[in-house]
Amino acid sequence: PPALLKVTKNSTSVWQDDLQALFHHSKDRFPGVVWDLVDEVRRSGGIKVSAHPLVSSHLWPADCRLLAIVYARAPPSFQARYFTFRSAPVASPLLFAASPTPSLPMPTTSALSLNLGVDFPYPASLRSGSPSHFRSASPAPSVIDSLTRIPLAHKPALFANELEYLYTGKGFGEAFAFLFDASEQAAEGDADADETRIDKLRKDLVFMWRSRLYSDVEIELTGEVQSASGSSEEETAAIFWSHRFILVTCSPYFYDQLITYGLKNTPALGEPARVRLPSLPFTPPAMHFTLGYLYSGTVNFSNRSYDLDAAFAILCSANYLQLQSLHDEVQARLVQEMLDGLFHAFLEFAEYECITGGRWGSSGCGCRPSARRAPRVLLFSVCPDVQNAYLECGARRTLVGLFGEGWCTAELSMLSQKTKDRLVCGLAKHTTPLNVFSLLFAAQAALRDVWAV
Repeated sequence: PPALLKVTKNSTSVWQDDLQALFHHSKDRFPGVVWDLVDEVRRSGGIKVSAHPLVSSHLWPADCRLLAIVYARAPPSFQARYFTFRSAPVASPLLFAASPTPSLPMPTTSALSLNLGVDFPYPASLRSGSPSHFRSASPAPSVIDSLTRIPLAHKPALFANELEYLYTGKGFGEAFAFLFDASEQAAEGDADADETRIDKLRKDLVFMWRSRLYSDVEIELTGEVQSASGSSEEETAAIFWSHRFILVTCSPYFYDQLITYGLKNTPALGEPARVRLPSLPFTPPAMHFTLGYLYSGTVNFSNRSYDLDAAFAILCSANYLQLQSLHDEVQARLVQEMLDGLFHAFLEFAEYECITGGRWGSSGCGCRPSARRAPRVLLFSVCPDVQNAYLECGARRTLVGLFGEGWCTAELSMLSQKTKDRLVCGLAKHTTPLNVFSLLFAAQAALRDVWAV
């Protein structure tokens, strides 16, 4: 497996490719708005506008768009240019309201309003760093199955390029800067303009997810619990809101569930789709980081961190959802950030022996946290539904390298006798004249710890 820097770059690349695919196939992935091309025929009385029939021959790849992307990404100038229709009713002021206020039915023409005159007090942590932080007030978070149709008299090629920029952060380059404020235009001129645009795109999409702009799917984490009578009952552990177009674009599993096979129970009009996932391996922290990864292309999308158990759950969740890039990134972060390299877990035996020269304990970290975590990593790596050869190899090397005080931990005592015997066999292979004194001193240090108990 590649190193951490490489896997993080690969995660970003896969995420950008997914967004590019969404841009080109949006009309097949739950669109929320359609722009119809129009012809302008000048006559003596003025201009006559007529809309083309809405058939595939008159549509270009950027014709169908979802309102969530527009609200999360587009500045007011873009909305004023391309959204010209009557305002919708004022949306619910509650940030996480489940649906629009029942007494304010949404019109069939649109669920989008440009000038509501109301702004939600979003916390600073949810605000986007992009120019769209000047966005008008958002609609109620969950407006579902409302397809907006808007006539478009502007140049379709220009419009498609602008939409591509909103979806991918690229494609229109500096020419799109006129839509943004002065500070963003300055950022565009820096040497790291591409990185700035990617960071802005990440923040906008995470804002869209966390504020539930037009979210249209509920993900329920369910599990069986024992009732008082002894029977098994299904219980919902947590519910997460998301967008179908993101799920089907970034995850093959969700694509099969929502498009290829379809849901078993079709939701009623205006109701969100519901997807159920087992609470194991999907724990609430793991689901949080997995969804954040789908929206941002990285697990470092917020200041929130995860512990070793959550990392294990994310790895299992990534396998379940067929997200290889997420699995590789979390695996690399676990090895390099939580376990200080895990004694070069990704090296083959011959390469490892070459760089260590056969010297015991010379190539890894012998700190206390590694000594406590390595047995847990070993137990996880050999689980029947995991079978991770890299983590198993690294954990065994680490435990052999930590012989001595590193073996005086409660975590090591939890290993089976068979596993302990294999560790002793690994240690015996390193019992050479080169290492004999180092091993004796390590054994003496371990005995002191045992006698002190």
